[in-house]
Amino acid sequence: MGVNPFHVIREDETYESFNSQLMQYQEELVNKWEWLLDGHEEGLKALDKKIWPWMAMVFENQQASSRSLLTEATKTTDMVFPEKYSLPIIRQVFPALLATKICSIQPLPLMSGGTGKIFWLDTLYDAGLGGDGSKVDVMPPDSDYSQYTADMENKVPKGLKLSMTSDTITAKKNILGATWSTEVQEDARGVLGIDVQSELVNACAAQILREIDYRLLMLIWNGAGAGDTNWYWALPEGCECRPKEHYETLGHAVIDASDDIYGSLYTEADFIIAGRTVAKYIAKMSDFIPNPEAVHPTEGSAFSGGTRLIGTLQGFWDIYKSPLLGTNHAIVGSYPQGMVRCGAIFSPYIPLTTMPLVYAEYIYNEGEDPGEGTPVHGAYLNTDKWTRNVRERSAMKMVVPENYARIYIAESA
Repeated sequence: MGVNPFHVIREDETYESFNSQLMQYQEELVNKWEWLLDGHEEGLKALDKKIWPWMAMVFENQQASSRSLLTEATKTTDMVFPEKYSLPIIRQVFPALLATKICSIQPLPLMSGGTGKIFWLDTLYDAGLGGDGSKVDVMPPDSDYSQYTADMENKVPKGLKLSMTSDTITAKKNILGATWSTEVQEDARGVLGIDVQSELVNACAAQILREIDYRLLMLIWNGAGAGDTNWYWALPEGCECRPKEHYETLGHAVIDASDDIYGSLYTEADFIIAGRTVAKYIAKMSDFIPNPEAVHPTEGSAFSGGTRLIGTLQGFWDIYKSPLLGTNHAIVGSYPQGMVRCGAIFSPYIPLTTMPLVYAEYIYNEGEDPGEGTPVHGAYLNTDKWTRNVRERSAMKMVVPENYARIYIAESA
């Protein structure tokens, strides 16, 4: 079926008009890609229907990007190659990205050209209804804002307004290349039945997707605005408690960080992303409940984003362990409550594209051995080797810093 292209978003676009056209466009794409989203015909487990709309947009962008790389001369021999690798990877890995769990997902439509608008919701005091026309954020609380006073008789009351905030973002590129020899490809296929090209393309894809999560974690860590909390794992001087009893006090730091978010947004925190050292101390707490899926996954995967859900704490906070965050750092945050009620926004554009295969390897700077050192930009050497690049384009933005708080741990103060 033909899908109406979603138009380039104008600077004067309102959320209502944007959302109306987006919903129509996504509905058409879901119908087109339902066979892959459901996965029944392919023997795959169906994706959660909540993510079907934006995954359908990702598939559409991916297909258009892959096919645009093919020339008339290659269509008969290489027509399905990029899609053969990229679509299964995207279906398997993109829903598992950390960004898809803790961010609002607002894909950039194919016809946006990589630049488009994102939207999020703010609640504001509207002092103008009572006087000077200014608007201020609802934080911090104002206990007198709605209070009745004698001089309010027959006057217009103060009020609240929802402000739909927007910003224009532009997708940025990540790209990696892989090179392999013809001999390795022949021997691995003949003796082990391994497709070296497929393995290397998968490795590039997994690394790019890990770097998406890394960029997101650094964005949140550097911009978290609710507050900072410190905790120390060494027993305090004079403390007669056992180490395990002291580890329980890390829960106090989590409560303090969560309260920072609650005091800023009136919203409880519900997840913690922990660096490796922080995750180890959380795992030693009596209120930690492990997630069996983290140790014994029911479905194997060739990809690992690195960040995974390892359990819950006190039955309240989901605990993610991540090697992409500082080992002694942890982020406490709240999940998005909808597409426009969120702390951060992730906007995939071209999710993953395998570029045309080149019968050559990179040329390296003089004096450096092939495969080592710094490759000359854009230059290839005609050897019996093959090179293929993998790339993606996406954007992300922190929109409500108070949605996140930081925890630092150290041996002692």
